[in-house]
Amino acid sequence: MHYIHRGPKNDVCNRGKFPKLIDLELGFSRDGFHWDRPDRRGFIVGSRTEGAWDRGYLQSTTGVFVVMGDHLIFPYMGASGIAPNGNRGMYTGGAVGLAMLRRDGFASMDVEAGKGTGLLATRAVKFKGGHLFVNARTSKGELWAELVDDAGKVVAVSKRLTGDATKQKLDWVDRPDVAEFAGRAMRLRFHLTEGSLYAFWITPDVGGASNGYLGAGGPEYGGVRDVAPAR
Repeated sequence: MHYIHRGPKNDVCNRGKFPKLIDLELGFSRDGFHWDRPDRRGFIVGSRTEGAWDRGYLQSTTGVFVVMGDHLIFPYMGASGIAPNGNRGMYTGGAVGLAMLRRDGFASMDVEAGKGTGLLATRAVKFKGGHLFVNARTSKGELWAELVDDAGKVVAVSKRLTGDATKQKLDWVDRPDVAEFAGRAMRLRFHLTEGSLYAFWITPDVGGASNGYLGAGGPEYGGVRDVAPAR
């Protein structure tokens, strides 16, 4: 989480007895070393209204978010510049709030009703395991996938899925999984009618554990990775 200072300078805030304006923006990494900021808009934006509890000086937490069921919970601090007793100051009136987002709901491929079928084709990827899961909202539409080899041949087609959940398994036509293609450079093609595709992953776990990182963790987990429970 990046803290972006919008201004004004501290001496201006001191004279006016109001907090500096800081918005929170997101950066993303796949390995913890290389970071990208494809969207420079504020993710959590401080209010510009005098007296609002999150008027300025927004600050996030070290773990950024916790995972609770189908949601990501972002605790953050803001300051109104006005205490409950009426005292004013740059960092007076501090409070903590919670922002909530659909799990992995940072971006999505969307297809509106009546707009036909949308297509999302990935670059070549190598995966472990053979069970394909999606985070998708398709309660009024359908989603299905194709697995394509490096010669452009479709080697597996999934069944069509209708539903709205952050973890849904896409079953394959005429095969239990695609584990035989693990470790090879393959592409996925997703087809969607009316709905949103937020995320996908292929995992060895039939229950859908991705082995990915979980920010600050969550009450359902014993650590900060989404691992399969012991059986």
